[in-house]
Amino acid sequence: MGEQVLPQNTAVRSPRTARTTVLTFASVLCGAALAFGTTLFVGNQVGETGAGMFFQIMAFFSIASVFVTFGADTGLVRTLAAQKALGAATQLKRTTAIAALPVLALACLTGAALWLSAEALETWSGLAGLSDVIRAISPLLVPAALMNLGFGAMRGMGQVAGFSAIQNVLLPSTRFAAVAAAIMLGGTLLQLAASWAWPVLLAAALAGGAAWLAIEKFNRSAPVRPVAEPSAPPASPAKQFWGFSSARGFSALVETLLEWIDVIAVGVFLGPAAAGIYGAVNRCVRLGLMLEHTARLVTGPMLSASLATGRQAQAKLLFSNTAKLLVFCAWPLYLTLAIFAEGVLSLFGAGFAQGAVPMAIISVVMMFAVSAGGVQSMLLMGGKSRWQLGNKLCALAVAVVFNLWLVPAWGLLGAVTAWSLAVLVDCGLATVQVARVMRFGAPVRELIPLAAISLLIFGGGGLLWRVFLEPSLLAAAVHLAVAVPIYVFACVRFSERLGLEALVRQAVQLLRKRQARAA
Repeated sequence: MGEQVLPQNTAVRSPRTARTTVLTFASVLCGAALAFGTTLFVGNQVGETGAGMFFQIMAFFSIASVFVTFGADTGLVRTLAAQKALGAATQLKRTTAIAALPVLALACLTGAALWLSAEALETWSGLAGLSDVIRAISPLLVPAALMNLGFGAMRGMGQVAGFSAIQNVLLPSTRFAAVAAAIMLGGTLLQLAASWAWPVLLAAALAGGAAWLAIEKFNRSAPVRPVAEPSAPPASPAKQFWGFSSARGFSALVETLLEWIDVIAVGVFLGPAAAGIYGAVNRCVRLGLMLEHTARLVTGPMLSASLATGRQAQAKLLFSNTAKLLVFCAWPLYLTLAIFAEGVLSLFGAGFAQGAVPMAIISVVMMFAVSAGGVQSMLLMGGKSRWQLGNKLCALAVAVVFNLWLVPAWGLLGAVTAWSLAVLVDCGLATVQVARVMRFGAPVRELIPLAAISLLIFGGGGLLWRVFLEPSLLAAAVHLAVAVPIYVFACVRFSERLGLEALVRQAVQLLRKRQARAA
């Protein structure tokens, strides 16, 4: 399907789309700040040991939630966005049912299995009170699965701002409030776990309702299009959907294990206090990954629609712009975290500064990872979920081997080494596949000026402040107060040479095209 002529009302509607994108980005930043604030509050109130136990409960619930969803949320993003772009309104509810029924059944079975095995898990782990925690949160796997399905359907239907408001504002804010109340009431492990997990009930209700309303609205307003008779019997919709989503489900589970496996390994080998310190490092570094997450939210449905309708040039433009934006936004953050690691971690309490060297190492590694752009989103929206699964399995194998080998010998340094190697393996494989097979290469020449200006202002400037003021929290604050205005001025002044002016212009054009097709 070729490019379509834009309607005359495109210019009128595009500001609303631009506002949606801005609101989405703002809500993701808000969610990152709230999640970071929750971690910060827990660390200061219950110390390294309490924080370590809290992080391990977060890991348990996160892994279980991803397992029961089994990739159906991403399958809904890809399938509903493509069906909407092709005008297949009658298929939307059927696709949603194909996704929801197996997921909710699996969530019920998994929750019941965890409930029945709670005592055995407590005995195996040696953690007193774990059985009560498991019984408190295992029934929540069903609403957690419904929440994830609702999020996927909202994204696939183009309700990105609403999805982001629920996931990144409502859910983390209610969690923060609930965790704060739990700590005031005593801060036991059961209270912390329940307060962090139970807000998914509200999020599930809102996400499921919003997704259903979006599908109903599109069904009422979409024009009826004639459907040509297929030349060959089509594949089963369920087989098509789960052929993609099952691979994504394994991949997402592996991805979640990659996020938490080093924290778990540190807790097993070094104890909950070390897990608390390392968990704080993990949370700080993942602030930067929220930028990549934002890029996935905004560009994922557009990439799926572009690839489904054969608009390769638009897909390449989205991919290129994503790489530029990630370098532009993420490099300053990671440079600041690397240079002022001690000061940043001191926010959590005096004992957390022991994680400064690991945080500096992984921050530098993440700078290279984000430079690859949205390679993960390109694989997913291009239907290459099995490729991504293979990449994640390779990275998980690296993480498991090196965590088992290095954490007992090197402690936190061993954990961050394993994490760094896993990130490089995953990102490296995806980059090669997207560049050589899918023919979407990162704009290296255009990224060099953006990287250079970040290194000069945030890298060189940060090292100077570190020498004069030591790596304290005050030095980090002064550095940011000086560097951010200079960075913004330099980027505006040299926007044409840096490619930012063209990036903004092209982004506006894409938003106008997207809104025109939605109209």
